[in-house]
Amino acid sequence: MSRDALVVGINRYQHLPSLKAPAADAEAVAQRLEAEGEFRVWRLPEILQDGKPAVGKQTAVSCSELKKA
Repeated sequence: MSRDALVVGINRYQHLPSLKAPAADAEAVAQRLEAEGEFRVWRLPEILQDGKPAVGKQTAVSCSELKKA
């Protein structure tokens, strides 16, 4: 059985200092869900890293992107 998951890890905010851990933590959760939970994972923000999807560490996410996801 396949399940869906949206994993969000936002490091950059418009009016706050940047964070370091959320994107890395979100990517760890995404990888675990894919490997052991039979989840189809969508990442936000998503980048391609070595041809594989990953949570972007420097990518900003707008409110509308978050709502759409």
